[in-house]
Amino acid sequence: MRSDDQTFIEQLESLSRSQNGALIREQLSDERPEDLADALVRLDLDEGLVVLKSLDAEQAGYILVELPTETARAYIRELPDTTLAHYLDILPMDDALDLREELGPERFDALLEIIPAEDALEIRRLMEYPEDAVGRIMTEQFFEVSPDTTMAEVLKDIRLSSEEKYETVNDIYVLDQHSHLLGVFSLRRAIRALPDQKAGELMNQEPVTCEAFELAEEAARRMARYGFYALPVLDRRGRMVGLFTGDDAQTVIREEDTEDVLKMGAVSGDAEAYLSLSVWQLVKRRVPWLLGLFVAESLTGNVLRYYGQGGDDLHMNPLAFFIPLLIGAGGNSGSQVTTTITRALALGEVRPTDWWRVTRREIATALISGTILGVVGFLRAFVNVPILGWGAPLDLSLVVGAALPAIIIWSTSVGSLLPITAKRFGLDPAVMSAPFISTFVDATGLIIYFEIAKHVLGHLGT
Repeated sequence: MRSDDQTFIEQLESLSRSQNGALIREQLSDERPEDLADALVRLDLDEGLVVLKSLDAEQAGYILVELPTETARAYIRELPDTTLAHYLDILPMDDALDLREELGPERFDALLEIIPAEDALEIRRLMEYPEDAVGRIMTEQFFEVSPDTTMAEVLKDIRLSSEEKYETVNDIYVLDQHSHLLGVFSLRRAIRALPDQKAGELMNQEPVTCEAFELAEEAARRMARYGFYALPVLDRRGRMVGLFTGDDAQTVIREEDTEDVLKMGAVSGDAEAYLSLSVWQLVKRRVPWLLGLFVAESLTGNVLRYYGQGGDDLHMNPLAFFIPLLIGAGGNSGSQVTTTITRALALGEVRPTDWWRVTRREIATALISGTILGVVGFLRAFVNVPILGWGAPLDLSLVVGAALPAIIIWSTSVGSLLPITAKRFGLDPAVMSAPFISTFVDATGLIIYFEIAKHVLGHLGT
């Protein structure tokens, strides 16, 4: 992530307004695709398209790969097939296959008919593997030699080969005539060896490998454990068919860890970049969990209702029966937002300067989520059906239905700003946000609930 990110975004906006393709290519030719993709997420679609169409095709293709899925889809819908086919032809095949989700199966298959047959064949070979398998994201461009290859021949090959021939040359793989993996040695060892030494003499005969049909997450964690740059990929017959590289392994681990963290915070869905998701997509990721937790927390209300109405000694105000339901919903929605924003800050998807953009999105999300839970809460309180409802009076049910969206909007606002504020002042959002949000929302949620009750019921004793 660039330290001058806001200035960079303003530069892109200015270049877009200029509509000068030559100037855009000149100014951005040395910029990294990751930085450009990060900036394009924050530009309007029309501005981003001007920039993307003006860049060199290879640079633009890599930017599309780096863009979050939802953002990439928006750009891809505006690009012609000829342009996209050119991107697929230029990109490494595993990166080209990454665009299949954004393009959709039908359009992607149609583009395979346009690109060179050899490239299309390699992509189709990768598509034969399951989506979460190593084979789906491996590259077939690895450095292979026979056991009798000398180090002089290895170094000559490296000097004379085109940049596109090999994905990486950190390690060199020794194969027999049937492509079975015999061993591996590092480029460093090849450079330090005598020119006439052979690969069979230098190789490590017990390399760490992975299988093409193996889960990518398992292979990625094995690579991280040993600190390797890549793992050779074997088929079921022990033949080397590709290379699982470190950059792909990092992506797999990051996405899996993100999904795990979000699930712990009661948020479902893939590990998409926060700013690329629409309000409705955020709602769909959160509301099912909130409804499930809503039902679970209503059991506490049942306990209070059972004992609170069981006799004069334990008689409770009916307002108390709904406190666990309301406070739980507020705490859960706040935790969802805090978990999401904290993770986005850690990955660089959100920065403190994005606070207003985040706040607007979260308030809109909370309005929809709160309305849904408010309707469910009203029905839960008012309907007099065993298990489904408690048969509360209409005015008390209205208090519950109104308090739920108010508490959720409040807890969501606090949950979104708290980690950003902590980050702004150099504090760790993960340490500060989780314990604080539940305590603060519980107290303030009660105030909101009772204030609404005072206005609706006239007094707390009703």
